[in-house]
Formats: sequence, structure tokens, C-alpha cells
Amino acid sequence: MMSSGMNLPPPKVPPSGISSPTRHSLDWSHVGLPAREPQLRRIFTPSVAGTSIIILGLFFGLVRYCEMSENAQDQVDRYYQFFTDVQIMIFVGFGFLMTFMRRYSYGAVALNYFASALMMLEAILCIGACQQVFWNDKATKIQIDIELLIDCSFCAGSGMIAFGAIIGKSTPTELMWLLFWQVPLYALNQHLVIYTFKALDMGGTIVIHLFGAYYGLAASYMLSRKQPMHGVDNPKNTGAYLNDIFSMIGTIFLFIYWPSFNGALASVGPEHEEEASAAFKSAQFLSIVNTLLSLLGAVLSVFATSALVGGRLNMVHIQNSTLAGGVAMGAACTLRMTPGGALAVGLGAGFISTLGFEYLTPFLDRTIGLGDTCGVHNLHGIPAIIGTLVAGLAALGQHSDYLLHSTGAQQLGYQVLAGVVTMAIAISGGLLGGWVVSIVNLGKNDPLMVPELFDDGSWWHGQRVEALPVSASVHLNSVANGSVAGRSHQHHNASTSTSHALRRPDGAVSIAISGVPAGHPSLGMDVSGTGRSGAVPPMGMPMHHHASAPATGHVTPGGPGGQVHGGNDQPLFVRGEDAEPTPVQPHVRHVHQA
Repeated sequence: MMSSGMNLPPPKVPPSGISSPTRHSLDWSHVGLPAREPQLRRIFTPSVAGTSIIILGLFFGLVRYCEMSENAQDQVDRYYQFFTDVQIMIFVGFGFLMTFMRRYSYGAVALNYFASALMMLEAILCIGACQQVFWNDKATKIQIDIELLIDCSFCAGSGMIAFGAIIGKSTPTELMWLLFWQVPLYALNQHLVIYTFKALDMGGTIVIHLFGAYYGLAASYMLSRKQPMHGVDNPKNTGAYLNDIFSMIGTIFLFIYWPSFNGALASVGPEHEEEASAAFKSAQFLSIVNTLLSLLGAVLSVFATSALVGGRLNMVHIQNSTLAGGVAMGAACTLRMTPGGALAVGLGAGFISTLGFEYLTPFLDRTIGLGDTCGVHNLHGIPAIIGTLVAGLAALGQHSDYLLHSTGAQQLGYQVLAGVVTMAIAISGGLLGGWVVSIVNLGKNDPLMVPELFDDGSWWHGQRVEALPVSASVHLNSVANGSVAGRSHQHHNASTSTSHALRRPDGAVSIAISGVPAGHPSLGMDVSGTGRSGAVPPMGMPMHHHASAPATGHVTPGGPGGQVHGGNDQPLFVRGEDAEPTPVQPHVRHVHQA
């Protein structure tokens, strides 16, 4: 018998989405990342349980059903179909619209589901109290009817708009408390806009879209201040083919049901039909038709503009900007506009929204660090500003029966006032909420690290955080010579210190790439977002990026050695301070056969 030895091929490392009973046994994707299970058990679960108990107690003490008479069936006939349409938009439309991120689809759909349910229950208390107890009816109990439930669904929709700005950058606990804080602010602002200023806003252009967008953007700004790679330069903040298809499902659902969304509360009850004017009787019809024409115009405009600015059609534009017509028409939908006017609003809103996605979002991200994951500024914020002005200007030519003030000039003034007050409340509330959850951090939670951004792996069973590619380092350019291309590129000044022992070429900056063991405890950028300099969590290897080189995907690893190209984009080990990096080499057994 003769013995022979053979080398077995190294074991394959499964992709990060495959479940494994041993967290670290197959790859390095979680090396150095904090365990999130204790945080969910210690902070998130008690937060949800405590909130649920408080809401339950208030429901027992303060909430009852409306009068059970013929009025109950009238409400079902009048509102329930529109209520289900709005529910589909909130739970299906918004949820699937945000599944475009290839590593955050679980969070997009499921956290949308959870947060919408929480906000609807809280809104029954807050909106019900504002409408029935504190002002208006002066009742002692909150009466639930389907009209109130539609209003609460609108509140949840505003929350999901805010969620779109912070999605992927907040923990579930942070998300919960940010949206919990949004509800009372929403209820207060809605009362001011609708009952105090008497602004035209049947479709929620001001109270839903404008408020939700700028609340979310302000909260996102506070969260992003402590997070490098929080914006457009993060390689996980991108779509994939199947993700974009699922996101388009959300777009189509939103498109189909948006006329119902804008016209849900525009009907006239049978008890008021005799004294209602022709303007009130036609309000729901006008809401549906004006909204549909505006949406159709936006679709045509976006396809043309997307091809113009990019040379090819862009799914980001198609998924989002095609809906801008519905946002822009929400305030003016009950006005007797001409069909051409409604179509023109949609054409203009789609055009401006597409330009915002193409140019404004990356500009704001790189200049002031305004991370806007889903582009809510372009889909909801800017079209809402347009819609507020459209309603005011269109009021100048309307009969007084269609207005809530005696003249069109007065209506225009109150539309502008409502928009300004809404933005002030939303921005101040979002800044305060973002400051509390990220800076004050009462729960003392570990902040999200760079690899955890836009990734489901930290929070969902059977998922692991995907390691960042080596080419993710290219975004940290221009740091060595003291200039930073954008706030999302910033990291602590100690990252560029030359006090460590690693030799590096002039003009190079040490950074860290996740998914591999650390090469040196004092190297790299502050990827944790905590502001701590010096020691880097054991989650990456020291790399060097030449600030003078163009961002082409070429990275010099470990020192003045060779280059790693984007095509060979794999995590690497590094051994010793000055050693050249070597690929990950699992242990290989030599098998001898007799």
C-alpha cells in the first residue's frame, strides 16, 4: 500500500443571508460588532410593553365607540371602502416602496408594519383628544368612528414618510421613540392647520407630507451627525434587481390608491346633503379626478426627465417621483381646477422631483450631511411645498364656496402661514427627537457601527451583517490634505494622525474595512460613530487610500505595496504592522491515505 496526500479545497463561506447556529463559525461579518440581542431584550421589549400597557389603560378609561344607531351603518357605507384603500397605502404601499435596499427589506416591510400599528393606536388618543376633548366638541370621552380611524391612518402615513428619511440608520428602539414623539406633534399641527388657519388640505399635502418629510429629515440630520457613511456613499444604501421590482409593487399600489387617499374624507354625510353647497357635494369627485390627472402627468414627466438627466431610465426616479403628482395635488384637490391645470401640476411636480433625486439629494448629503435614505425630501417635501402654493394660487380664481376664507387672497395667505408653521414644528420636533435618542441616549445603547447601517443582519433571526467591500474605503478622499468632500465622509481627526507605527505613503489615510480581524489596535477611522479616537473596534484591517488619486476603486492595502482593484473586492487579513495583506486562508487539513 502506498500513502498519498492531497490538499482539500478551502471550505466555502456561505453568503451572509444564510442562517447558521454558530454566529462566528463561518465568516467574520460580526467580528467586533456589539451583540444586539441584549439591547432588544433590555430596551426594545420593555419600551413596547410599557407603551402598550399605558395605551391599554387609557383606552379603558377614555375611549368608547360612537353611538350605535343608524349612524354606524352610514359610516360603514360612507367611509369603509376609503379606509381600506388608505390602509393598503400605509401597510403595503409605503412598506414595499422602501424595500429597494438590498440588505434592509425585512426592516422596510416589518418595521413599517410595527410602527404604523403603534402610531395608529397612539393617534386615536392624541387626535381624538385634540378634535373631541381639548377643542371643538369639548367631550369627556374619545369616540371612535371610522372617520377618526382614517385620520389616524393619515398620521401613520406621516410617520412612514419620516421613517423613509431615517430607515437603515436607526435602531428599532430609536425608531419607535422617534415616531412615538411624532404623534402628539402631528395632532397639534393638524389642529392648527385645519381648524385654526383653515387651510385647504383635504389630501394632507401640509399636515401629512410636509410635516412627515421635514420631521424625518431633521431627525435624520441628528442621527447622521454621529455616523460616518450614513448617506449616498454607503455601498449598502443601494438597490438590487429584485429589490427594485418589489419596490415598484409599492409604487403601483400607492399610485392606484392615491385618489382614495386624497378624497377619503371629502364626502358629504346624508344628514347634510340638503344644506350642502354644490362645492361641498362635488369635493370628493374633484379630489379623485384632480389627483388621478396629476399622477398621470407625473408619470410621463418623470420618464422623460429621467432619460434626459441620466441618459438611461433610473428606477429610483420611477419608483418615487412618479408619485409626486399625488403629493402636490393634495391641498388643491377639492378646487374646481381645469383638467389641464391638474395635469400641469403633475407634470411640474414630477419634473422637479426627478431633478431633486438626481442633483439635490447628493448635494445636501455631501455638503451639510443631510442623509435622506428614501429621498423623502424629493417625493414629499418639495412637492408638498409646491402643492401648498398651488392651492393658494388656484384659490385666487375660485368661487368663495370652494374656499374656507372669504377671498382667494386670504386663502393664499393662510396656506403660506400653514406651511411655514408646519415646517417649523416639524423641524424643531425632529431635531429634538433626534437629539434625545442619539445624543442623550437614555438607554445607553451602543450606536450603530458602519457595517450595521442599512443592514438587517443585526436585528433579524437568521441574518448576519454583510461585510463592507474594500472599495467602500474610496469614499474617504481628500481627508489627508485637510478637506472633506462631505459630511457623510467625515471621521474623527485622530484617524489621520501619524502617531501610530504603521508606515504609509505621503497623502494616504488609514481606514478600516469590516469583516476581518483588526490589524492594529490604534489604527483606522472611528467607524463606531461614537467620536472615540485611537482604538478601533476589532472589525477591520488598516488600509490606505491615496487622497490624490481619483476615486476609481484602487486601494493600496497595508502600505506602499501593490493595489487591490474593485474587481477583487474581498475582505483581507493583515499580519503585523508592516506586512502585506494576505487573503483569508482557512485551515486546510492534509489527509493521508495508506
